[in-house]
Amino acid sequence: RTYIILGLCFACELIDSGLGMGYGTILTPTLLLIGYSPADIVPTILISELLSGFAAAFFHNEIKNVELGWRGRHLKPAALLAAGSVAGVTVGIFLAFALPTTALRILIGCIILLSGLFVVLWSRSAVEYRHWKILALATVASFNKAVSGGGYGPLVTSGQILSGVQGKAAVGITSFAEAFTCLLATTLFLLKGGHVNLIILIPMCTGALLSVPFSVFAVSKANDDYLKILIGILTMVMGALTIYKTLS
Repeated sequence: RTYIILGLCFACELIDSGLGMGYGTILTPTLLLIGYSPADIVPTILISELLSGFAAAFFHNEIKNVELGWRGRHLKPAALLAAGSVAGVTVGIFLAFALPTTALRILIGCIILLSGLFVVLWSRSAVEYRHWKILALATVASFNKAVSGGGYGPLVTSGQILSGVQGKAAVGITSFAEAFTCLLATTLFLLKGGHVNLIILIPMCTGALLSVPFSVFAVSKANDDYLKILIGILTMVMGALTIYKTLS
């Protein structure tokens, strides 16, 4: 199973670091089917996403897909996304207990699907960047994460494009913001006395980290307009799968 997990994580992170989405969404149900328990899967995915996310953000910055340095032009939207996640998670946890879970997940699926559709429709249009759009996006995406456990990447990546951020930069910023969110979640998990299954964690982190340079390099060579369309289509697929999984 060790090599299976390593290969799965390599493939999933290749998609996630390249398009800003898909790691947890694909990996969690796959590992459940193999026979692992949620108690083993969730913390190991969080830790591996934490490591691979920061690694992807570093490589995206080094190869100039995104500028996340101290004076980089993308540091502020990345910081806004990371900071805004606190508000979204708080609201999400509160509402998760007050509203029907099925209705929330269908709503989230619809939001993700429509975000992807708008990205495809406006892929060649110039969208003006605004800080308030990023703050609103951070709140909605982290709320999504809190109530459903997934869907952060598709919404953040497509939402940034709809907020005026270019496709390559949006992927790099998502890697940073999601790694920060996973850092918060991992810290809370460990503080509550949670355990980490090292037998799963080691091949998971190894596979995820090995794939990062390949996906980052592929993004650097991609045409930004085509990348936007691909992100939009994949976001729509993720939204449709969320709705289907909820209703099935």
